[in-house]
Amino acid sequence: MEIFYSLMKMKLPYILVIFMMIAIGNTTALAQNKVKNSNSANGKKNDMVHITDHKSFEVTFNDDRFHSWLTKQKPKSKYLQSSLEIENLQYTSEWNRRVGNPEFDSDLYVEHIDYQIKPKRHYGIDVNYKLYMYFKYFEEKHEKILIKS
Repeated sequence: MEIFYSLMKMKLPYILVIFMMIAIGNTTALAQNKVKNSNSANGKKNDMVHITDHKSFEVTFNDDRFHSWLTKQKPKSKYLQSSLEIENLQYTSEWNRRVGNPEFDSDLYVEHIDYQIKPKRHYGIDVNYKLYMYFKYFEEKHEKILIKS
């Protein structure tokens, strides 16, 4: 019997670690389900734009319908990068002004968009085009005017 107790004492830390991992996993799963449920309870996903900065820039969107909408728009070859940059500066400035502003729907303007142009960053035509088109899509989808063209 003494051998059994000594073996249990040695394994007890391992058992505790396993229980802690299970408990943490359940907590994480519950938190993720709450986010999913709150989005589906509202019947919509929040639109969010993320510009990632690795060695090159990329822009990603949470709204899956944006990509199908984009295929029906003028191609990026019809735009000048410099024009898109000017438009995007205006759009992001207005967007960021609305984030956290009680005058505007906090479900629409969720987080700031970090967009800066020369000399600090060079996004390229792809990112500028997608970002510009996203603002156009947002205006159309939500019937909101961000800037007057």
